[in-house]
Amino acid sequence: MKYHFGKKENKPSSDDFLTRLLTIVLPIAFQQFMLALVSASDALMLGKLTQDALSAVSLAGQVAFVENLILAAMTIGMSVFAAQYWGKKDIAAVERIFAYVMKITVAVSILFFAAGLCIPGLLMRIFTNEAALIEGGATYLRTVSWSFILTGISQIYLCILKNTKRAAKASLISSAGVIVNIALNALLIFGLPGVPGLGIAGAALATVIARALETL
Repeated sequence: MKYHFGKKENKPSSDDFLTRLLTIVLPIAFQQFMLALVSASDALMLGKLTQDALSAVSLAGQVAFVENLILAAMTIGMSVFAAQYWGKKDIAAVERIFAYVMKITVAVSILFFAAGLCIPGLLMRIFTNEAALIEGGATYLRTVSWSFILTGISQIYLCILKNTKRAAKASLISSAGVIVNIALNALLIFGLPGVPGLGIAGAALATVIARALETL
């Protein structure tokens, strides 16, 4: 605390700064961990089918990884400004920041969706020349591409929740989405007695359904 023209002026302590920093960083880190966990569950379960299925989906998952990097950058930038204006009780500014970031994110997500749906084979050729992997990865991308738009929308909403004192709700939604995804992976990849599994397409469909529920 210091005096300025005869008045006391509060100076934020290093502990206060660290607390505020962790409040921003930890929820974002958890959010990215949830996204990575979904891809890991896809790869783990598909590895029980064939090595080609595992390799194809792992390579195709690099497209989602690039989108997630962009989403991480957008959420970090939005968190810095949203937390600042939320602290000032300037709700209108928070809403403007949210709307602006959402517009950019949706535009980027649509590009990833269009590429995954229309040119999945070309995307796979960036990572491999093996025909079997290209075919399997293209099958995965055609279906999972729908989740690219849903992910872009849901992650921005979850981020703004975390910066407006609703971090617990956002974490609950993210966790529920991952649990649903893993459960659907097991069901759609391997099937049930009398119901054939969908393999690679099942993993992609599970991701799309989980993302749709998360967004809702």
